Amino acid sequence: MGKTTYLLTDANTANLAELQLLKMESFERLLQELTAKVCTLTNPLDYTQLFTEKETAAKLSTSVKNLYILRKEGKIHYCQDGKIIRYSLGDILEYEESCRR
Repeated sequence: MGKTTYLLTDANTANLAELQLLKMESFERLLQELTAKVCTLTNPLDYTQLFTEKETAAKLSTSVKNLYILRKEGKIHYCQDGKIIRYSLGDILEYEESCRR
């Protein structure tokens, strides 16, 4: 950022300048939010991607043992192929959403 210059102004001009700064900050936040949304649109989530128990536990910030308990209590959905258990991104996001309620 460059050099700061201060000007002597009347109260109305100072208030208008302050309002303009607040609007600019608001637009900057809006731009950041829109940029994040565009990034998710251009890189859609793959809901069919499967994760191991260890990866899923890490994503949910929990232990594998606690994930096992959640699965047995029916609180999180999963896919099973023989002894191999996997969780889809959709399952993980659905569980996270149920926790928010």
